[in-house]
Amino acid sequence: MAGVRGSQALPQSRRRVTSAGGVVLRERAGGKGLEVLLIAIKDGRVWSLPKGQVEPGERYPQTAVREVREETGIEAKVLAPLGSIRYHFTVKDDGIQTTVTKEVHHFLMGYVSGTPQPQKEEVDGVAWFPVREALKRLSHQNERNAVLKALAAWDARVPIGAQP
Repeated sequence: MAGVRGSQALPQSRRRVTSAGGVVLRERAGGKGLEVLLIAIKDGRVWSLPKGQVEPGERYPQTAVREVREETGIEAKVLAPLGSIRYHFTVKDDGIQTTVTKEVHHFLMGYVSGTPQPQKEEVDGVAWFPVREALKRLSHQNERNAVLKALAAWDARVPIGAQP
């Protein structure tokens, strides 16, 4: 049969993963703009937003708060949804080539407390960066887009107690 590889083809499978995380922002010391919380993964070669898999019974905002805390040591609160992104990648699971479809729900989050401390099992580093530097460091365009959405949502917020 033409086009059939027979036993040479790797078995294939597909799976879906749903994650949630956030663009955590805080005011820089001295009122000099905003900072963005980023994590380093893959031996520090990739800078990303904190995120992780949704646990059974969790809502996306709960996952985002938990994952930020676990991966970075930072307590943050959800301020607004930013939408979701979807992407695909391939991994080998026990010799089986698996196409993973990952959906990540992002939230604008505000810093509450804590000092950055990376989760040793999953994260190589964690740090606050001024917005411009964070946008340069982020390894993926879809996460840069999430930061830009977060900045627009942050700017659109009306401070508590402000007069209209």
